[in-house]
Amino acid sequence: MPALLNTFYRFFFFLGLLLLTWSIFLNISSFMLISSDSKDILPLPEGSNEIYDKNFETINNLEGLKSLIRSEIDNRNYEGIDIPIFIDDIVRKKYFHQTAYLAPNTNWVLKIFDLLFPSKEFLTAMDPKHLVKKNHGICNQQAIIFQEMIKDYEFQFASIGFDIKIPEQENFGHFVSAVKIQEDWFYFDSNMEPNYDRSDPSIFSRMLEADKGLLKKLYPEYDFSLVNKDMIIFKDLNIFPAKKGVMFQKITQFLSNFSWIFFLMLAFVLRYIKNKINLKRKIL
Repeated sequence: MPALLNTFYRFFFFLGLLLLTWSIFLNISSFMLISSDSKDILPLPEGSNEIYDKNFETINNLEGLKSLIRSEIDNRNYEGIDIPIFIDDIVRKKYFHQTAYLAPNTNWVLKIFDLLFPSKEFLTAMDPKHLVKKNHGICNQQAIIFQEMIKDYEFQFASIGFDIKIPEQENFGHFVSAVKIQEDWFYFDSNMEPNYDRSDPSIFSRMLEADKGLLKKLYPEYDFSLVNKDMIIFKDLNIFPAKKGVMFQKITQFLSNFSWIFFLMLAFVLRYIKNKINLKRKIL
């Protein structure tokens, strides 16, 4: 028994030291990375007709972006529907459509999960603090930033998810936001930037009713002949839409940095048990 305990003690002790060394190496390497190697700012794809303003590339923290928005809203005396429309304009200018990923320099546990389950897209950026550093993002990522800005004002907000069957094509999967002002809900799509009257509350209700004519007007490149109301879901009222994803990324980051503590503690517990057994044998 003591010999087996000693084997396990050595295994967990050296595993803990290995993980500690690996964590230190990754953190030092990440700290020494040159900022020019960052993938936060990507070039605008050629031929893109998106609303995009390079001046927003320098605004790379949440407080800076919120301060800019707050200042402009105050200076222009915006209120009501003008506020979410202005925030929508800012998001459209700050981002173009392209998936934004985390750089898992120190989060090796998350990297392993991503390699094992690539379809889960564990490395996509979900935390607003990470997304604000980017100049690109897909629909749900831009919606996260939009809703992060909206929540500072006295409006209710929610998400709308699309999973519409398209004949002989992949489903129209999309993610947008909705904002409630007084008694009306309004529709916002910062990512695909459709041209419509954002101050018209009927857009929201018609969308939830799967209005084929409206869908075709906003997204003319798709065939919505098979659409029905069950394919458009209103959800997450006043709730951060990527709560579970961000929590998982934070847990894996913690494990990547500090899992060595668990293995070293386990090793010392095993050594304590081994020594106690040896002591009893000597007494007997």
